[in-house]
Amino acid sequence: MRVLWLRPGPCLPLHHGGRVYSYHLITSLADLCHLHVLEAGADKEETLDGPGMPYGHVIERIRADNRMPEWSPSRFFTYLWPIVRNLFASREPLCLTLFVERRFAQRARELVQSGRFDVVVADGIYLASIFEGWENERRIPAVLIQHTVESVLWRRVAEVQRNPVTWLFYHEMARRLRRREPALCRLFDGVTAISEVDAEHMRRVYGLTTVLGVVPIGASSIPEGVPESVIKVPSSPIVTFVGSMNYQPNADAAFWFIREVLPLIRQTLPDVKFRVIGRDPPRSLVDDAKVNPALEVTGTVKEVLPLLRECATMVVPLRAGSGVRLKIMESLSAGLPIVSTSVGAEGLALENGRDILLADDAASFAQAVLRLLQDDVLRREMAERGIQRVRSEFSWKQSGVRLFEMLASILKARAQSQN
Repeated sequence: MRVLWLRPGPCLPLHHGGRVYSYHLITSLADLCHLHVLEAGADKEETLDGPGMPYGHVIERIRADNRMPEWSPSRFFTYLWPIVRNLFASREPLCLTLFVERRFAQRARELVQSGRFDVVVADGIYLASIFEGWENERRIPAVLIQHTVESVLWRRVAEVQRNPVTWLFYHEMARRLRRREPALCRLFDGVTAISEVDAEHMRRVYGLTTVLGVVPIGASSIPEGVPESVIKVPSSPIVTFVGSMNYQPNADAAFWFIREVLPLIRQTLPDVKFRVIGRDPPRSLVDDAKVNPALEVTGTVKEVLPLLRECATMVVPLRAGSGVRLKIMESLSAGLPIVSTSVGAEGLALENGRDILLADDAASFAQAVLRLLQDDVLRREMAERGIQRVRSEFSWKQSGVRLFEMLASILKARAQSQN
């Protein structure tokens, strides 16, 4: 099988879940078929290749000089004019206008029509619009990898806004996406989802008949076992949260935990500390950490695992978002027991009270964290069960094989329709 893979940017560095998901799928797929990866331009500060990049020899890059930099709170004013212009001069969702370059779109079309490939994969909805207008000319089937249902994500972000201006903005973007996203999905012969929840939404709400199924999140097995900080909680236990802080649902989750949950926990265990691990933290979060001894904000780190293994538990206090949280899989692999909201654990086959503790309001979330910190048996059992489940059920290789089978099924269906 000859596969053309289109990406809106590089996978490296692996500093957020979407990149990690794509990186491992591409790496796994490269072992199963002939692969060519076309990437759009990268931010100048990013390292594009790392030691042993497993598919670096099949990457073709189209750089762009006028591409918007990746969002972060410090770049608010960079985005201000594009936001205003989009709101008043366009009907397109803003997030679908920022990542596609003309030269990239032209090169993608050339490769699709070249006869060199059997199937093309669009890595995310942000690339879908480059397939518009030449559907009847396309020579090979196309598959869309849906990392999340964007309209659901933006609607949920809107629901937790306290500022009326941002509330209106996110609601308007969610409304536009609810109209636009299904039409873009219909450009493809097949669409994959990251969870059964997302797959069902696209079938039932969007009316799609081309949903191929779920290509699940995987995790890398870690040999170290349960951390000492989980086996025996230290006198000043660390509770941690991991996620790119330039992603609004992650920032909201961190602030909600700090303001609403952490004070309740510290009423019982006053020495508990909260560690936020993730790039581009908002300035207000960094400033809070300077005056609050219970709060640590790391910013960008080279390796997350050593910091995780100093912690007693992971929290995933997400109130918005869609898809599956890679941070949960990584925590299971690292041997950390987890407390999450229902939104945070959505799409994962984890049993509440056995694999994970779920809580959706501040009081119950705080009680769940206290339960884990105070119950040595439960904490260790959950940690050991998480490690075993990752090793037996959640490998990236399995995810890659699943995607390969879906692509093969598309090719088989195309061949049968032409006979």
